Amino acid sequence: MPDLLIRGIPDELHRELKAAAERDHRSLNGEILARLSASVRPAQVDAIALLERIQRRHRKLGPVDLDEGTLRRLRDEGRTRWTGGE
Repeated sequence: MPDLLIRGIPDELHRELKAAAERDHRSLNGEILARLSASVRPAQVDAIALLERIQRRHRKLGPVDLDEGTLRRLRDEGRTRWTGGE
C-alpha cells in the first residue's frame, strides 16, 4: 500500500481533523482516509428507502390542484410580494 505525505496543512485544519477523528473514534490517518474515500466514491443511495420517504411526504401533503387560474393568481401574488407593488 503506498504512502502519501501531505505538507503545509494549516494549523486550524489540522485541529479540526483531529477533533473530527476523536468524535468518530478514529486515528487522524483513519479520518483522513475516510474523508478522501468519501470524496472520490459516489455515495450509495437506497432507492427503496428514498421512494418511501417521498411517498410519506406526498401522503402528508395530500392532493394539490393547480389549475390555470390558481397558477396565475399565485404568480401574480408572488410578483406583488417581491416587487412591493400592487
